[in-house]
Amino acid sequence: MSEAHAAHDDHHGQLPGTIGHVSPWQTLVKVLVTLLILTVITVAIAQVDLGRLNVVGAIGVACVKASVVTLWFMHLRYDKRFNFFILIGSFALVAWMIGYILFDTMLYQHNVQDYKRDRQAPATP
Repeated sequence: MSEAHAAHDDHHGQLPGTIGHVSPWQTLVKVLVTLLILTVITVAIAQVDLGRLNVVGAIGVACVKASVVTLWFMHLRYDKRFNFFILIGSFALVAWMIGYILFDTMLYQHNVQDYKRDRQAPATP
């Protein structure tokens, strides 16, 4: 194999002299439209009172948006699989931390309600 072929094989479909992946503009437009639709969904979730599901829905949509950004805008989709597993591990850690915090908050909700009840000003006749 000649030296020119060896240098060409090292690029794996990338343009010579570039490090990253070059995305076609159609893909970027699709990603933009997807992010705009997810933003509309986020605003719609905020407008509807779903109780505890508001937080779950907002965090869920935010995770999907973050995934879209990392996979296409940051080109993780075209990178090594190891980096993908690092991303999934990071999302799992964040989800666990948020879940733990929300669970911990619910454990002390009765204390907050008792405090608010005790601090209310007595009604004047």
